[in-house]
Amino acid sequence: MLHILFREPAHFEEETLSKWRENGCRSFYAELWSMEDYKRAALAIRSISERCAAVKFTAVLPRILKSGESKFLHKIADLQPDAVLARNWETLLFFRDRQVPVIVDFSLNVINDLAFYQMLDWGAERVTFGLDVNETQMANLLKLVPPERVEQIVLGRIPLFMMEHCLWRTQFLKPDEPCHKLCRRQPLQIQDRYGALHTVRPDIFCRNIVERSEPMESLPLVPHLRIEWDDRMENFGDKVKDLVEVYKRFLPLTPPVL
Repeated sequence: MLHILFREPAHFEEETLSKWRENGCRSFYAELWSMEDYKRAALAIRSISERCAAVKFTAVLPRILKSGESKFLHKIADLQPDAVLARNWETLLFFRDRQVPVIVDFSLNVINDLAFYQMLDWGAERVTFGLDVNETQMANLLKLVPPERVEQIVLGRIPLFMMEHCLWRTQFLKPDEPCHKLCRRQPLQIQDRYGALHTVRPDIFCRNIVERSEPMESLPLVPHLRIEWDDRMENFGDKVKDLVEVYKRFLPLTPPVL
């Protein structure tokens, strides 16, 4: 199954979703900035599913949850997603106990078969290996674990670090000036000492995530492949088309998926 992750509300228009469904995508991941955006995304995906063919809605959860923020999980549960992408222990256990399928993301840093099977024992539906695992190591791991329980990111940006400090406030606002969610409207990049421009984006709690300047690309090795969409790069769409073609050739060779 081909999964695509969107982070912009505009990507969840029915026309866009229908185009991706026609290209073989039957699963959409939503990582958005407000509960209203999550609700609209869920409605759009279910509308496509009712009219055309079954597609799945997966809610992407924050990497960090502080005290008092777990109510967000209850709101996501109320949307009755087909699955969730969990990035920490609390979200994994919360949705496992509610019998919602959980996909473990790379942030839980599963890098060997023992950790992989532990995640399955704790209720994970699929597991994404940590980013330290290269293609050769993954090929070796796939001899030890069922490939149909692995989800692989084949195109996306790697987060370098996450912080509470708001770069938008530092760069664009006076100390006491209200932000009015400036991070939702004003793109921001930071340049390192080598001249590379790294994109900064906020999560739903306004924490800043700094992403590597160049996207990560991987050769498809498993049945479940994830593309993390990024329309900030001019040639990103072409890369996705190439990967979709690889996926279509790869698909008949894969074992049955869950």
